[in-house]
Amino acid sequence: MADETDIHTTAGKLDLLRAMPPFLGGGSMIRKVSREGTTYADPPARFEAGTPAIAQAIGMASALRWLDGLGMDAVLEHERQITDYALERLPEVPGLRIFGPPRGAERIGPVSFELGGVHAHDVSEILDRHGVAVRAGHHCAQILMDRLGVSATARASFGVYTTPEEIDRLVDGLHDARKVFGL
Repeated sequence: MADETDIHTTAGKLDLLRAMPPFLGGGSMIRKVSREGTTYADPPARFEAGTPAIAQAIGMASALRWLDGLGMDAVLEHERQITDYALERLPEVPGLRIFGPPRGAERIGPVSFELGGVHAHDVSEILDRHGVAVRAGHHCAQILMDRLGVSATARASFGVYTTPEEIDRLVDGLHDARKVFGL
């Protein structure tokens, strides 16, 4: 058991640590944030600027090993084929406007589009009901969208994991969106 001198020395150091402002921010170092200010956690947590992305690093390493096993030429070829299939099928939907380069040997995803008469967020919601995930909004391209006269687009992204059946569900979902909105 520590003697009284050790306890006072530790308590004195703890007072100094509590008085020190954190030099980095992030993670669990903050107890509370309000309009009046920020309250930091007690030491040592107040000096921990967040947890490293350990799980993400392990996951990324596994994904890179998997991609390496497939070969990047095969990955690129799959993305070309799946994007071409999407660009072949999407024009089947009346009123659909596709943005970006046309079909071609070098064209890969993502594919942005708008369904005339339906806001991109509504399209996204209906596609979600079909198990299709797209992004809807400005996509950090508001100036371009203003220039094109578009309020928002939906964007389908493809990868090595995308199947033709998923593209078919996308097209079916867009037909459903047209029905829902009476188009």
